Amino acid sequence: MVQRALKTILFLMLTLTFSVRPAECYVDVAMQEEALLKAKSLASYTMGVVYDLKGFTDEAIESYEKSAQYNDNYAAHLRLGADYARLGKLPEATAELQTVLQQDPNNVQARYLLALIYSSLKEFDKAALEYEAILKSFSKAQPENKEIYGYLGQLYYSQGEYEKAIKEFEIMLSLDPINTDIIFLLGSLYLEQNDDGKAKDYFLRCTKVDPQHDGCLNSLGYLYAEEGINLKEAQDLIEQALALDPENGAYLDSLGWVFYQRGEYEKALMTLKKANKFLKDPVIYDHLGDVYRKLSQPEQAKKYWELSLELLPEQNHIQEKLKSLEQLNL
Repeated sequence: MVQRALKTILFLMLTLTFSVRPAECYVDVAMQEEALLKAKSLASYTMGVVYDLKGFTDEAIESYEKSAQYNDNYAAHLRLGADYARLGKLPEATAELQTVLQQDPNNVQARYLLALIYSSLKEFDKAALEYEAILKSFSKAQPENKEIYGYLGQLYYSQGEYEKAIKEFEIMLSLDPINTDIIFLLGSLYLEQNDDGKAKDYFLRCTKVDPQHDGCLNSLGYLYAEEGINLKEAQDLIEQALALDPENGAYLDSLGWVFYQRGEYEKALMTLKKANKFLKDPVIYDHLGDVYRKLSQPEQAKKYWELSLELLPEQNHIQEKLKSLEQLNL
């Protein structure tokens, strides 16, 4: 009975061994083939790098293509993208770099190369998207790095996306609350958005943090002058700015506009002419035209309004002023 049982056990063991072995062999062979392909891919990639170092770009491309054929990998596609770009084959380069991003969406090198290619093709919107993705990945990795938010803000500003730019600069300011340059920049952005209330808040905050920040002093004073309010304070603020930068044409223009709003047209004319010596600007010409109109010198007014339009053609309010002169047969 014992011998029969032992024979039965041995038979079952042999049966199981032979029934499992083919599958094990198949797995081993598959793994060996995969390892061999990876080895060939690495060897081809390495040769591509060597060719690149020697300046043999065509040979390098051939090697990287073999590497990707043996084992599809983003490193080979990245090298292919760079080499195609070097040869001026931008569609091929773009295709390879997009393949990289399919395999590795956070690959900064691929995005940077794509941004450069799009920029060279004047596809600036596409380039901006790549730069945005790069900066966002950096901001996630380094959330305390305020410079990254600054770069994002600049990018959005260059695209005219002011609300997004403001958001990034406000994050930047939260990390550095007494940075007057950022405060001034935010005030200027709100001014461009025609949100004078918030602009004034930021400029006022700036002057409290740094009473010697001439840009904030002038901007706050000019806003008061534009609205015709706090004109004495506006003059004080602008004169403080001019004490720090006496030959600044923009600051002199602001002071001239304070005098204009007070009805002191001769003072305004003298100050604006001085501003014009330091800065040729459409706003200064517009203001000079307004002063000359108040001084009953329409021909001079027309001259300066036309000069303003030459520098900045699409100014409807100046075109309306010129039409009003024409109606007087001038």
